[in-house]
Amino acid sequence: MHSRNIARPTHGGESERIAARYGIDAADILDFSVNLNPLGAPAAVRALLADSEGFVRSLAAYPDREASRLKRALAERHGVPAEALVIANGSAALLDAVLRSFAPMHCLLPVPAFSEYRRALAACGHRVQTIALADADEFRLDSERTIATLRRELPGVLILTNPHNPSGALASRADLLAIVHAAAAVQCLVLLDEAFIDYVPEESLVAEAAAMENLVVLRSVTKFYAMPALRVGYAVAAPAVARRIDGFLPSWPTSTLALEAATHALGDRAFERESIAQNADRREELARDLRALGVRVLPSAANFLLLELPASWGARERLCERLIRSWGILVRDCGDYEGLAARSFVRVGIKDRRSNERLVQAFHALSEMEKFT
Repeated sequence: MHSRNIARPTHGGESERIAARYGIDAADILDFSVNLNPLGAPAAVRALLADSEGFVRSLAAYPDREASRLKRALAERHGVPAEALVIANGSAALLDAVLRSFAPMHCLLPVPAFSEYRRALAACGHRVQTIALADADEFRLDSERTIATLRRELPGVLILTNPHNPSGALASRADLLAIVHAAAAVQCLVLLDEAFIDYVPEESLVAEAAAMENLVVLRSVTKFYAMPALRVGYAVAAPAVARRIDGFLPSWPTSTLALEAATHALGDRAFERESIAQNADRREELARDLRALGVRVLPSAANFLLLELPASWGARERLCERLIRSWGILVRDCGDYEGLAARSFVRVGIKDRRSNERLVQAFHALSEMEKFT
């Protein structure tokens, strides 16, 4: 039982800890628990990091408190004023800053959901009321039900994710805007996490967030551009709201190198197009191959898939441990997500074709093994 608890990553990307637990070289683990672009960082970012002289010079420079160059790049990209942007050490830091900028209040949270939301809400003293997303509806956001709940419960904050994590379900712009307008009518702030919207950028609400007083959009730079070690995220909000959020960040909210890398990454539009196209192809291939094995694969617009393993394969914890021990494959055990613990749900990131094929082979072996146990 102890090993099962350790085998379950809290967020994904904990391969070093898992490797130490099982006596495996971390380099030999194929980590499907993370949702990073398999193309790696853009060439411009790699060139920046390879410039040793420039890297050394950056060590002696304090970060630009205003993140001016990155804000200009983001403002041009999204068609919003720079004053509507807040840059910080990842979207998790911005989540904390947004929630701390409000007195403790009643908050709505659709579940299952990213664990950081509950952590941040509890840390800021907010009272949480959950809205259970329906398994029968593949954990999609029900806009009519959400609006009815807003009008009945009168919360101060509603946290949404699009595409949803862990399911990858996509809510339409029209549905989200209807929710935002309904929230405005009851003086509720909508905090919309768009960490994976880069794969469906046409559904983003960043432009609307810059003009609406009750909408804050959180975006990640490091996931899509595969550089999580540098921790860069940004919020988009009406300028007055952005100033309020900024007041709850430290004096230097991120590093010089992180700011430079993020600015370089945003300039590579060809990388973005290739990433979106390749992710769609690989996601469909992987989903098709897993369904052929009897795995339930939920529809996803992101760079990951939520899977329900057949009950006949055995307990989820045991399967996850077997994947690590026998194949060096780490998946995201979803047993700690509200609403998923009772069933065999796991989440896998989309990787390159060879890695995806290795995952399918491991799952096939699991299915064959269970026939004789």
